[in-house]
Amino acid sequence: MLAHLLLCLYLVQCLATSLAQNHEQKILRNGDKESSPLNADLERLIKSSLEVWHVPGISIGVFDGDEGWAEGYGIATLPSTPVTPSTLFYGASTTKAFTAAAMEILISSSNYSKHFPQSWKTPVSSLIPEDFVLEDPWATAHITIEDILSHRTGMPRHDFSYGGTYEGRNSTPGDVVKALRFLPLTEEPRFRFQYCNMMYVVAGHIIETLTGGSLESLIKKEIWEPLGMTSTSFSNSDAISSPHHFAQGYVFYNNTYLPVPYTEDLITNAAAGSIISNVLDYTKWIFALLYSSPPPEESYRDYLTPRMLRASSDVPYTGPTSYALGWETSTYKGYEFYEHSGGVEAFGSHVIFFPEIGFGVCAFGNTGITSNVVELIAVWRIIDERLGVKEEERFDWDAKFNRFFSKRSADYNSSLSRFYPSIPSPVLLPTLSMSSYAGTYFHPAYRNFTITHWPHTNTLHADRIDVAWKIDFDFEHISGDYFMAYVDSKVAPGLVFKQAMAAEFRVGSGGTVEKFGIALEPEMGTEGRIWFERV
Repeated sequence: MLAHLLLCLYLVQCLATSLAQNHEQKILRNGDKESSPLNADLERLIKSSLEVWHVPGISIGVFDGDEGWAEGYGIATLPSTPVTPSTLFYGASTTKAFTAAAMEILISSSNYSKHFPQSWKTPVSSLIPEDFVLEDPWATAHITIEDILSHRTGMPRHDFSYGGTYEGRNSTPGDVVKALRFLPLTEEPRFRFQYCNMMYVVAGHIIETLTGGSLESLIKKEIWEPLGMTSTSFSNSDAISSPHHFAQGYVFYNNTYLPVPYTEDLITNAAAGSIISNVLDYTKWIFALLYSSPPPEESYRDYLTPRMLRASSDVPYTGPTSYALGWETSTYKGYEFYEHSGGVEAFGSHVIFFPEIGFGVCAFGNTGITSNVVELIAVWRIIDERLGVKEEERFDWDAKFNRFFSKRSADYNSSLSRFYPSIPSPVLLPTLSMSSYAGTYFHPAYRNFTITHWPHTNTLHADRIDVAWKIDFDFEHISGDYFMAYVDSKVAPGLVFKQAMAAEFRVGSGGTVEKFGIALEPEMGTEGRIWFERV
């Protein structure tokens, strides 16, 4: 694959020169303004969608054959800094394709250590045996490189367990990997697709352990530099000091846009979702992927081969959906495509390409979830126009996400009856005074969970700020020692992490609280708990 990417370098360098000369026209290469898919009709659609979905701005890049276009819409930083094609955004989980490509390069290249895996089927535990241990010995021994990159390990997300600090120091990918042994699996390996960011952290840790360098330096050397992706990094400081503007992320809350701080924990989560880039660099990446085939090398075929079927619903795809290595894949109107979305608290991204027709689109935006909505509305309008899909046959992405948010709201509002269908009347009083439940509780993977008592309301509260995703927990007493925990983001409230969880305390024979359990991982079901021992 790398050889094919390098063959594209000359064209990409020409593209970069052309872009610099035509910045005002937003024409990337030989793209004709008259035939641009980024036309006035699309602009009207995007402006309307930005307003409806409360997104300050997005950027879009398109490749079609040897022609390319890019444009920015709306605001990068309030009150008035506009989005341009060069505006930088977090790419979030679109990082995964780069991590998988880096692994492919190391597997297929003779330039790296002979100790590096020679196959996607190499067991992870043979590479980092002391670090990679799961609760199931069979899974530990048999989980392979392709398993961790295709989300088929049996490990669910456990997204609230990692990042922040470990024992008073900043966390590392190795800390995340070593903590996996304490996390429950929820499926047998290779049985069901379960998205898991931590398994990409494992992949990054393998690369760094066996090469002795950082994942970013490897990807920069092998992919970004050859492709001229000079604005791309894993570093906030690099993005802030860049000549290109780094967009501010926002959440629309209580009818106003609240700025969200830049993500802090980029090193730990680098392999899963720390990339910062713009549509100019991403169009170079798509261009390289498109012009790597046909005919594909064996390594390129391996990289894009579907590994795991996954459920999909309420989408317009005309074939089954699978996950390859850092890419989802399906078909639309008879054409195979590869895509991946990304999202963090205040940014969204999307990349999609159709190898058969040499066509691809990328998009970035500066809110969590809702910018993904606007991106998909715009991206699929471009795709439908390119494929000549009749207006009446086009999928209604607005309606899809209205259904999505309606269901999400209904699930949140019905959480009490779902978690506790048989509450007695009258409810049972707690075993102890409310203040007796306050304290610090410990789980070896999730680490400390400190609950405080608010005497003015006689309620319990927790702030988890020493992890990657900073969230609040407000506890409502239900009956006896059972509670509901209402959860939200501390930095981007009201959307991305808003949810409800069942929680309970166990009082020992000595009359004191000994442990605390909470349903932090949805894949464990309504009865599943992560148990923390009182410190």
